[in-house]
Amino acid sequence: MITRRDLLKLSGLTLSVMLMPEGYRILKAQEVPRRYAPNLWINLSRDNYLTVLVNKSEMGQGVYTGLAMLVAEELDFPWERVRVRPAPAGRAYVDPKMGIQLTGGSTSVRNMYETLRLAGASMRAMLIASASKRLKVPADRIRAERGYLLVEGKRYAYGEFVDLASKEQIPAKPRLKESKEFIYIGRSVPRIDAPEKVDGKAVFGIDTFEKGMVYAVVERPPYFGAKALKVDSTEAKRVPEVVDIFPISTGVAICGESLWACQKARRYLKIEWSESFVKGWEDKDLEKYFLQKLRERGDVVRVKGSPQRVFEGSPVKVEETYIQPYLYHATMEPMACLAWVKKDECIVYAPTQSQTWVLETAKRVSGLPEGRIKVITTYLGGGFGRKANVEFVAEALEISKRLSRPVKLIYTREDDISSGYYRPYSATHIKVSADQRGNINSLSFKIAVQPLLGGRASVEGVENTPYNIPNLYVERVDVELPISVWFWRSVGSTHNAFSLETILDRIAYQTKQDPGELRLKLLRDNPVAYKVVQTAMERSGWGRKKNLGIAYHYSFGSHACHVAEVELDAKSGQVKVKRVVAVIDVGPVVVHPDLIRSQVEGSVVMGLSMALKEKVSFKGGGVENSNFGSYGLLTMDETPEIEVHILTSNRQMGGVGEPGLPPTAPAVANALLWGYGIRVNRLPMTPEYIKSLL
Repeated sequence: MITRRDLLKLSGLTLSVMLMPEGYRILKAQEVPRRYAPNLWINLSRDNYLTVLVNKSEMGQGVYTGLAMLVAEELDFPWERVRVRPAPAGRAYVDPKMGIQLTGGSTSVRNMYETLRLAGASMRAMLIASASKRLKVPADRIRAERGYLLVEGKRYAYGEFVDLASKEQIPAKPRLKESKEFIYIGRSVPRIDAPEKVDGKAVFGIDTFEKGMVYAVVERPPYFGAKALKVDSTEAKRVPEVVDIFPISTGVAICGESLWACQKARRYLKIEWSESFVKGWEDKDLEKYFLQKLRERGDVVRVKGSPQRVFEGSPVKVEETYIQPYLYHATMEPMACLAWVKKDECIVYAPTQSQTWVLETAKRVSGLPEGRIKVITTYLGGGFGRKANVEFVAEALEISKRLSRPVKLIYTREDDISSGYYRPYSATHIKVSADQRGNINSLSFKIAVQPLLGGRASVEGVENTPYNIPNLYVERVDVELPISVWFWRSVGSTHNAFSLETILDRIAYQTKQDPGELRLKLLRDNPVAYKVVQTAMERSGWGRKKNLGIAYHYSFGSHACHVAEVELDAKSGQVKVKRVVAVIDVGPVVVHPDLIRSQVEGSVVMGLSMALKEKVSFKGGGVENSNFGSYGLLTMDETPEIEVHILTSNRQMGGVGEPGLPPTAPAVANALLWGYGIRVNRLPMTPEYIKSLL
C-alpha cells in the first residue's frame, strides 16, 4: 500500500502523475496536494533504479512491461534496472478515460501512452537541468543515454543527480523523442514479470496468507436463482478442523483450518433450496426460450435507409438464425481471495481486474471508510473479464466479518464452472440482400441476449460496423434470466462477428463472389480496414485453396482479419484447423511487438476453443459441466500454426488484448462452407454437430 507519506520517504527523485480538475499534471512528490493521491508515480533512486507504480492489473497480458517501457523509453533508462509495483485502490488511481480503476477493454497502453511518456521525458529534462547547473555545462551539451548523462567525454549515473533534480521545476512541455530515437518502443524487451513467475516468487490470489487465517468454500444452489431456506450442518460440523458453517448471500459458507476439512464437510451438508424460474431447464429449454424471445419486439438501436423495403425488393436474399451458448472463462487460476475485516481496518488481497469495485464492495460490507481499507492486487492467473466481477471478494468479506478472522476463500474448479458469470447465451436472426450484380444493399440484425453495459455490448461490431451497407437495421431484445452473465474476452463481438461474418459468406456463396473481394468492396471507403483484409489475403495465399475461410472485424479500436485453413474428416465429423493467418492494425504505434503477437496468438487459441469445443451445458436448471473433462478446451496438439502480421496506420491507437478473437470462429466456419459446403449456424462445431450437417 503506497501512501503520500511513503512517497515523501522515497530517496531520490519521485514524480507523480496526477489527475487534476484541469487534466493530467506531472508533479514532484513534495508538491502533491494533500487532498490528492497520485494516479501513478515513478521513482529514480540514488543507486540508479527506476520504480514505476501502475494502476493496472497484470494477468498475463504484459501490462507491467508495456507501461514501464514507456517511462524507460523517454528517460532513456537501462531496462534491467526497471521495477514495477501495483498501485493501491482509490479514487485517485482511476483510469481517466474509464472513470474507474479497471483493467479491461484493451485500454491499458492506449489510455496511458502519452502521459507515461511525458513523465519519463520530464524526469530526463530535470536530470539534465540539474547536471547543467552542477557541472556548469550548457544543457544542450549533455546527453541522456541508458541511465547515464554524457558530459564532455565523462559518464555520470542518473542517481548522482536525483537530489538536485528533485529541486528543479517540472518542464511545462518536455521534448518527447522522435520515433527514430526510440530504444524500446517498437522492440520486444524482456517481460518484467517473467523472472519471478519462473523462480516461484510471484504471488497470485491463491498464494496469500495472514496469521490466524481460516479457509472457506461456498456451497451454492444446484440451479440458478435459488436461495438456501433451511440448512442442517449437524454432521458437517463434526468434521475435524471445521470452524463454522452458516448461510451467506450466495449460498452456505463452510469454514475450516484447512481447505480439505472444508471440502469434506460440505459433503455432509443438508440444504433445502427455494424454487427458481429455471429449475429443471436443460439446453433444449434454453434454446426454446431464447428463440421465443427473438420473436418479441426489442429496442431498435439503429436504422439507416429502408432495409426492409430494399430486402423485399431484392433478387438475392439470405436469412439465418444463429445459436451461441453460455461460455465459461476458464482462467488458469480459479477465483480466490483473502479478506480480513477488523473493527477499524479492512485488508483485501485479490487477483482483481477492478480495484474500484473491490474497494466499493469492501466499504459496503465492512462499513468502513475508504481510508481504512487496503486493497492489495496480486498477480492474476488469467482474467478474460471474469476477474472484473467481484462477487468472490464480497463472499470472502462477508465470511470474514462474521468470523472476525482473516479468511481465504477458494473456488475449486467445479465451483468456478458452476458459479456462473458466463459469456451470455444468444439467439440472432439476420437478413441480408443483394442486387443483381451481387452488391449487398441491406442488412437486418436482431439479437436476443442477456444485456451487458446497459445492452450496448449486445450489438457492438454490428451497430458500428465499418462495412458500407446502404440500408441497415439493428435491434436487440434484452433477456432477463437468473443465470448470471459477465464480460468475456471481446464481449458482444464474440457473438456478433460470428453471425455477421458467416452470413456475408452465405450471400457471396449464393452470388458466386469471392468472399475476400466482397469484403474489400464493402470496405472501399475505409483504407485502414481495406489494407488489413488485403494483407490477410496476400499473406495467406488466398485463392490457392478451397478450404480457406476469411473473416474481418473491428473492435476495441483495432481492425483484425483472419484466414483459417481447415480440414474435415467427413467420417468422424472432426474439424481440424491447420493454419491461421491473423492480421491486426493497432494504429500509429507498435509498443512491444511480442506482446501484441502473443495477445493475438492467445486470442486465436481462445477463439478456436470457443468455436470447436466450449459450451456450458444445463441440466436441472444448473450446470452439467463439472471440470475440464466435461468442459472441453483446445489442447496443445490441436493448436494450429498461427502467423501474426502487425500493421500500423495514422489514426488513434487501438487495443490489442481482445480484437484478435472475434474473427476466429467465423473464419473457420467460412472455410467449412467453401471447402465442404457446410453451413454452420451454431457453436461449438463439435463432431456430432458437424456430422448432422453432412
